[in-house]
This record gives sequence, structure tokens and C-alpha cells, in this order.
Amino acid sequence: MCGIAGCTVRGLNQSDIETLANSFVASLNHRGPDGHGYWSAPDNFLLAHTRLSIQDLSEAGKQPMHSPSRRYVISFNGEIYNFPEIRKELQQKGVLFKGHSDTEVILALADSIGIAATLKRIDGMFAIALFDRQSGELTLARDRMGEKPLFYGWVSDQFIFTSELKAVKALGKKLTLNREVLGDYLACGYVPTPHSIYRNIYKLTPGTYLTLAPGDQVKQPHQFNPLPGSGTGPTRYWDLQRFAKTEPDLKTPVEATRQLQDCLMETIGQQLIADVPVGCFLSGGVDSTLVTALAQANSNTPIDTFTIGFDDPQFDEARYASKLAKHIGTNHHETYISSNDALSMIDSLPTIYDEPFADPSQLPSVLVSSVAKESVTVCLSGDGGDELFAGYNRYSSTSSLLKKTNRIPAPVRLRLGYLLSRMNLAWIESLLPHIGRIPGLSAANQSNIALKVRKLGWLMQMTKSEDIYLFLLSLNGLQPDPCRHPDILHRRISEAFLSDQDFLNTVMLLDQLNYLVDDNLMKVDRSSMSVSLETRLPLLDRKVVELSWRIPPSLKLNDGQTKWPLRQILYQHVPKTLIERPKMGFSVPLSKWLKKELNCQVNELLNSSDAGNLLNMDHYRELWVQHNLEKRDNSLQLWPVIVLLQWLKANQGHLDDF
Repeated sequence: MCGIAGCTVRGLNQSDIETLANSFVASLNHRGPDGHGYWSAPDNFLLAHTRLSIQDLSEAGKQPMHSPSRRYVISFNGEIYNFPEIRKELQQKGVLFKGHSDTEVILALADSIGIAATLKRIDGMFAIALFDRQSGELTLARDRMGEKPLFYGWVSDQFIFTSELKAVKALGKKLTLNREVLGDYLACGYVPTPHSIYRNIYKLTPGTYLTLAPGDQVKQPHQFNPLPGSGTGPTRYWDLQRFAKTEPDLKTPVEATRQLQDCLMETIGQQLIADVPVGCFLSGGVDSTLVTALAQANSNTPIDTFTIGFDDPQFDEARYASKLAKHIGTNHHETYISSNDALSMIDSLPTIYDEPFADPSQLPSVLVSSVAKESVTVCLSGDGGDELFAGYNRYSSTSSLLKKTNRIPAPVRLRLGYLLSRMNLAWIESLLPHIGRIPGLSAANQSNIALKVRKLGWLMQMTKSEDIYLFLLSLNGLQPDPCRHPDILHRRISEAFLSDQDFLNTVMLLDQLNYLVDDNLMKVDRSSMSVSLETRLPLLDRKVVELSWRIPPSLKLNDGQTKWPLRQILYQHVPKTLIERPKMGFSVPLSKWLKKELNCQVNELLNSSDAGNLLNMDHYRELWVQHNLEKRDNSLQLWPVIVLLQWLKANQGHLDDF
């Protein structure tokens, strides 16, 4: 795993180019502390690279790297899992290799069939910048599911690309806040692709590539449309929606499970290949346990596994992970963290995540990555299982709720929903110990149960599928900012629900295109790379994703049980009694932190901020008062604002309009 960056250098002398390259390298050093380099074409492009050595630790793996013909130069971040078989094919055609890195294979394949065909052939996670010395073209490409980040755009008249936005600041020019994305950010906690928090800087859409011909580099930003297929924007080399629209053909449980297991075993076997130690994150949930179990089945020695625990039992799965690790036979590392451990990282969030990002699990994600980095350089993770196999509670509960509530007369349903949505937080929490004593109920052991009760109330007041989905996706669905609305995602969701697909398939596709990319994968990449740890996500391998869409939704959510095919495979390795329990997620006690440990810090941010030209600060101050008085749990509405205000404070020196 590495960091890449580059820009146009028209009019710059060699000394200026070297200074710029060193600035890029310094800003991305955490992504690749094992080496760095740069290459530039006179009066054209600079390509810089920082290296985290995973495959071929020798100098033969150093980047930027030239193809055998010297036509192409690459700066590459990621891993290509099928490179051994491609390498063998190229060797049979007479290609000679200096080392054994996947980067060298990409370049040799591009020499042979061109970059567009190469992208369709390689499987893995990647962000690629490839300069064609013959044509003067630069091609930027991103992997199919968006595991690796790639930003690009214009600052003034200078074109730039980079793994992280912090490298954009290395240009030393003022940046403009993209106010159009604030509504989506406040609603969902992230800035949706292809946009970024800065105007004229974009995220390359997963599964696409963008080629800039000579002269395009200085194209005026207002002439550019970042949407794939727009004419000026990226070109798709892989289209997830095409597979989502295909009629499922693995309709029998036995065949679906068999093919999925074979695919996962092959994929995980490929992803265990590295020249450095490899481990697994083990949270204790279905996805991470399955990946760990299959990884251990592929290994002759115990795999290192890592989990962190919290003192609060509502948010702690470490005790379950420990039992699972013992059964599977891994070398388990369990670390308990306090609230102070997590909260000590608050001030570093703007640096780690670069743009406002408000998924509260960002804190434990960095901590567990730090723990893993002490023992390994690569960690496999179970991310993607929820989106591919209907694992979220919102899939199962919403599908069931829609069927049940539609039988209730509308006036009764609306009134009951109104009452539930306004229940007092403290009163609900006071009932939890008593609910836990009722046979068959485990609500007292679930996280955020009070918020879930109120969400149920709001859901009962909705009738349109698109409104229900947007509400479930939103952090501030209960009380949106009167001045800000999620316009970008609202348009996408409204268009998706015009299709003939059912609710479950539609929301899984939307999540894979949006939430997975901009929340989960963004979090995984930044948190792990902040400590120079590579993460690999077997469940998001191209073969697994394409196979998942061949399995009908009725098998993924089978008789109310989520991720049914994954569970059937897991049961062959782990007893049901160790895995079957209420889903917790990777949560933190955010509501309590805001009322106690973070109270003074948040109070100062909300009451001293001069962001009134961006936000309705009176609205959020009122939410803060309600939260402190325990009239409502407003933590999920407040957290995006807190993160944004903190980000603005940290970046105001780089902005030209704040």
C-alpha cells in the first residue's frame, strides 16, 4: 500500500519540481514510510510516490516505475491479487521481469494490451496514475468498489491528483469550500462521490478511469463534469449496476452456498500472499469471523487476530471475539481501551480524514489499526458483507416493518409512530434493565436501543420507499437542519426507486454505490493508513461481488435471517452458539461522551463558532441544550456539526472564503 500524488508542472524549473515532489512525499509519508520517489516529464506532469513495502521488498519494487518498453510510467497504490497468473502468461510471451512486484506486471500488461484493457483484466484494490510518454496522456484509474482513494481536480489552473486531500495543500494555494455538499454531509456524515469538500476537486468514481490528453490538463474546471459518461468525465471499465440488474441464477441454497464458499476460499488464499506478516481483524461478528476462519483454513500456522474492547458492555464485542479466536485457533491479541483512549484522538480527526467525516466508529477504527500495526503490516477485514448480503438491521427490520405496519390503519400507525418518536431518552434507558429480564428479549444488551425505538417511531410515519431509505441512511433524519438538505443523495435515491427492483435489492445497490464507498471504505483506508497498515477486504473482491448478485435477495435475507449464505459457510467452522446474538456494529458510547467527557469541548465549539454563514447555529445549539437536559438523544445530529466545526477550525488557513 502506498501514497500517490502528482500535478502539472508547466513553467516550473527542476528546483521547483523537486520542492513540490518533496512536499507531496512529506504529506503522504504515513501511507508509505518505506521509500519514496518522483519522476517528471518536462513541462508536463510530475508523479510522486511513497512506498509501504508489501510485495517485493527490494529496490526492484520502487516507484515511480517504467514499463519494459519505457513507454509508460506509473505511480500505483494498492494490490493486484491475480498478478501471479498474469505474470506467468506474460513470461510465456517472452516478457522478462526484474523483480516480483504486481506493479511491474501492470506495466508489462499495459505494454502488451493498453491501459483500458489492462484495467478490465486486473483484480484487486488500486489507484493508478499512468503517464504515456508516447502520447503525452495521463490516465487515472480506481478499483471497482472504491477500496483505494483517488482525488483529482484543479487548484487555480494547476491539475493535481492524490491519494489524500492533504497533498493538495502542498501546492500552497488557497482552496474553496464546496458549500453544495454540506447538506449531504450533515445528513449522512460524509461527502458523496464524485464530490469533495473542496470546489473543483473530485473523487474518481469506482470502476472508472479518466484520461487527460495533452492540453486537457489546463482545461478550465467549469468545463468539466465529474460524472461517468458525461462526455468530459471518467469512463467506466466495470459497471456494478449491470450485475445488479441481472436475473439471479443461483436460486438453490446448496448451489449458492457451494459456489460462494469456493469463491471465498480462492479469494482469501490470494489475499494472504505478501512478503510481510499478515493478520485479521476479528470483531466477533459474522463477516470478520468468516474471513478469519477461512484465512486460518488457508494457513499452516496460527493467524494473528486483533480486537479492541470497551468497558461499556453495550458496545463491547471483545469477549465474543476471544471465544471465537480460541475455537478457530488464531494467535489472538485483545486490547481494552478506555473512553480517554478514544477521546484523545479527537483533535487528530481533521488530519487523519482530511475532509469532514462523521462516522463515530472512526475512533475505534484507528485504535484497532494501531494495535494491529505492532504485529503485522497487512490485515484482512470483513467489510462489505453487510452491503452485499443484506446484513444491516435496516434491511431486515425495514422489510418486515413495511409488511406489518401496512396492515395497521393509517391514523393508528401515524399516531403510534408519533408517540414512539418523542419518547424520553432517559425513560427508555431506565427500562432497559427490566427488558433484559424478560425471557427471549435481549434489548438491554444492544447498543443505542433508545435511539432505535425512536427511529421505529419515525419510520411508522413514512410511506414512500425512497423517504424511508434516506431516513435510515441519515444521521440527522430526526431533526434536519432547516437550511441544509441532502440534495445529491436525494436525487440518486429518487431515481433508483423509479426502477422495477424491490426494496431490498434497491437499497443494497444504493449502499454499495454510496454508503460503502464514502463511509465504510473511506474509514477503513484512512484509519489504517494513518498508522501505515494495509487492509485487504476479501468480501469486496470482484469475483465475490459479481457472484453475490447471482444470489436472489430471498436467500440473502432468508426468513428474517441476515447474510444467510455467509452464515451457512461460517457454521462449518464455528458453532452457532458462538456467533448468533444481536448485531452490535462497531459503535461507541457517543451520547454519553457528549454529555460528559466531551461536554466542555463541544460547548465551546458550538458557542464560539463563526460558521453562521454556513449553518443554522441556533438550531444546533438548541439540539445541544435538549441533549444535555436528556430530553432527546441528539448525538447523531450533533456529531457531524462538531466534526465540521473542528475541521473548519483546523483548515481555515487553507480556505479562501471562510
